[in-house]
Amino acid sequence: MKSKYTLILVVLLSVNSLVAQEWKTLKAYQKETGNIVLQEGCWLKKHRKRQSKTWKQANVFNLSKEKGNLKYTTISQIRDFYKWFDTERIQQGHEINGVGVASIAAKQLSNMDCGFIRFFIVRNKEIVQFANEGSQLVFKFAFPLLNKVYFSKEKLVGEKAKNWDRHNGYFEQCEVLEPLYKKLSKNALYRLEKMARGKGVFNLAVPKELKYVGEINHCETRFLHGKNKILPYYLKNRKQ
Repeated sequence: MKSKYTLILVVLLSVNSLVAQEWKTLKAYQKETGNIVLQEGCWLKKHRKRQSKTWKQANVFNLSKEKGNLKYTTISQIRDFYKWFDTERIQQGHEINGVGVASIAAKQLSNMDCGFIRFFIVRNKEIVQFANEGSQLVFKFAFPLLNKVYFSKEKLVGEKAKNWDRHNGYFEQCEVLEPLYKKLSKNALYRLEKMARGKGVFNLAVPKELKYVGEINHCETRFLHGKNKILPYYLKNRKQ
């Protein structure tokens, strides 16, 4: 039985190394792939952290590809992709704000990429799995939409932009994520709600303006949280 699970783990790690496009160092990339230089769509961790030209070019390349979302394997990578895209859409003249809202939500969840926070603060494997699976599902849903926006000649402005935000924000909460919320145990749901409200040990991690109010298992309430709390916070703090 032990060897069976070891084999599964090896297979999963192998698949992940083939899919993942972020590498810690160029030397690690060269050793794993046999390539001398980074191929299109690949980047080093330092490129993402510094928002470098290589990171930006990789995002454009991956956005043009079907299932390009699979190249981003952590919440932090998804968060930084949203940040990059939001900067791009502003430069292109689009007035949608949903991606900026998504970047803030992902920023909160990305804390769970840190092992210390996972094991000593969150202390709930179900919530960690929920955060990772939910982030990937939302990203999978959003990716083709962002492809259309980025490569479109038509600008999303005015009411069209507002409708885009409303429709996709509601669909995200009430269709994409709702099945995951329904699968959560009572204990996990209680702890997740405590985290969102910034209660107890989570108080310092959640800005006052972003503290959740209401039942977190109600999709309409989650949608309104994004609209009435995260959106104003984003508009107030974004870099023009």
